[in-house]
Amino acid sequence: MAEQRVVQAITFDFWNTLVSESRNADDRTTKWVESIRAAGVEVSDEQMAITLKSMWDWFVTQWESNQVVTPEGAVRFALAELSLESDEGLVAAMVAALEAGFDPADMQIAPGIAETLAELRAAGIKVGIICDVGLTPSVTLRGYLEHHGLLEHFDHWSFSDDVGWYKPDQRMFDHAMAGLGVTDPAAMAHIGDLKRTDIAGAKAAGWTTFRYTGLGADDSELDDADHVIDHHSELVRILIID
Repeated sequence: MAEQRVVQAITFDFWNTLVSESRNADDRTTKWVESIRAAGVEVSDEQMAITLKSMWDWFVTQWESNQVVTPEGAVRFALAELSLESDEGLVAAMVAALEAGFDPADMQIAPGIAETLAELRAAGIKVGIICDVGLTPSVTLRGYLEHHGLLEHFDHWSFSDDVGWYKPDQRMFDHAMAGLGVTDPAAMAHIGDLKRTDIAGAKAAGWTTFRYTGLGADDSELDDADHVIDHHSELVRILIID
């Protein structure tokens, strides 16, 4: 007789778990420079590079303190760093560049992810996403998944710009569990690449944890996951008990 499967649902982190960013140059910088020059202000590529570094450092601080950043907020921060007024037309043009994101064809998809998602769902395991959104909004991230035929495999998603918090806040995990229709934390699993957000958050919520190393590494000395895997097919082997 088959053993009873404990895990009823699993959630995936987005960045460096499902996909990684484009290997090509980020043309959003160019679009921002073009937008600023179109507004009659000259800005050098070097100035913009310094501003983007400052903006990313600011974002990380906000992320770690659980203050959700919007594309508009990031743009206004960048303009302040450049000592420019937040002209609404300029803000809109720069926000649009963030919302456009990368060319999805240039994204790197985790090896074997489509097959793994299909097998998990075929076995009756519900599948969701828990993602801390950076400067690219979740509507664009879902577009990346749709472009690669992956969005259809997910039953629910919890993106920070929709939910209002970042991992490891338990409200992100509660939102996912409710959306997937699971009431017992012990029946949930989460897979991601970061110990501070993915592993610590899921462990605190009482879930089974997986750290994925196929698209990146976390060498910090924080507590590690219950399982560390480098290919998503290992989820099938571990979670689906014949």
